[in-house]
Amino acid sequence: MYPVTFVYPATLLSLLFMLSLAGCVPNSVAYYYPTVDGGALVRPRCVPTDYMIDFALPQNGGRLHVRAWADNGGHVHQIALFFSGNSWNELHFTSTRFRIRDVERHETNDATSVIAYKSEGIGRLTVDPYIAPPERLGISRFHIQINSADPLPAIFDLLSPSLVLDGKEIEFPSIHFEQKRWVGISPFNC
Repeated sequence: MYPVTFVYPATLLSLLFMLSLAGCVPNSVAYYYPTVDGGALVRPRCVPTDYMIDFALPQNGGRLHVRAWADNGGHVHQIALFFSGNSWNELHFTSTRFRIRDVERHETNDATSVIAYKSEGIGRLTVDPYIAPPERLGISRFHIQINSADPLPAIFDLLSPSLVLDGKEIEFPSIHFEQKRWVGISPFNC
């Protein structure tokens, strides 16, 4: 006869908790799949969603690299553009008017605000040039957050004003976003 062993509820819960930290869990993620001419999708390591895209502006010999993604958060509905690259000194947009075109409804709305993140601080985007700090020359970085008061449409295009890079005006491409959902098993604590 084998002795009966009683497992305390706290021990059982601890064991389940430890297994969940080391294991995988079912997961569902809503994200925006971006596309733009010449873009390459960026896939994160934990959940296989293609929610970011990298592209270079061909008119400037690829000196300016852009990464884009969109998100409907709990309180903020945004599109983010990250600018990096080598050998550029200054950039600015010809206007602060960014528009979001709802592809299904055939409606276009202006962004409610555009925030610029620069080395000297955070503030509303202006048409004043962003000058790369001398200590960052060669690896200049700058990004903007385009906000909407309403949730982003399921399928939309971001329409941007032209960009001026080191005195040369460049047509900024339209970026297409389509909402998708990924369902699968992902690492719990990735």
